[in-house]
Amino acid sequence: MPFDLRIIFFVVWRCLSSFLFVFLDLYIKGKDVNKLASMLKLKAGRLAREVPDSCLQFWGGMGFTTDVEVSRAYRDNRLLSIGGGADEVMLSIICKYMGTFPKGENLF
Repeated sequence: MPFDLRIIFFVVWRCLSSFLFVFLDLYIKGKDVNKLASMLKLKAGRLAREVPDSCLQFWGGMGFTTDVEVSRAYRDNRLLSIGGGADEVMLSIICKYMGTFPKGENLF
C-alpha cells in the first residue's frame, strides 16, 4: 500500500473515532443522534471496504486466494454496508434530517 494512502486511512480513522466520542456524548445526554449514527455507519462501512480493497491492489492476484487474510477482510467487510442498512438508506436518512430529500411522490 502506498505510503500516502496509509496516512489518509489513518487520518480518516482518527476523525471517525473523534466523531464517535461526540456521538456518544450526545447520546448519553439524550439528544437525537439518528443523523450522526447514519453518518458514522456510512463512513465507517465505506472505510472498511476501502482499506481491504487497497490491500488487494497491493497483493495483486494473490490477494484473492482463500488462505490470505486480506481476501477474507475484503469479503466479510462488505456486510457492513449491507447488513445494517444499505449505504443508500443511510444517505436518505441523512438527507431527510438535512432537509435535502426530494419531496415528490414518484421518486423511482
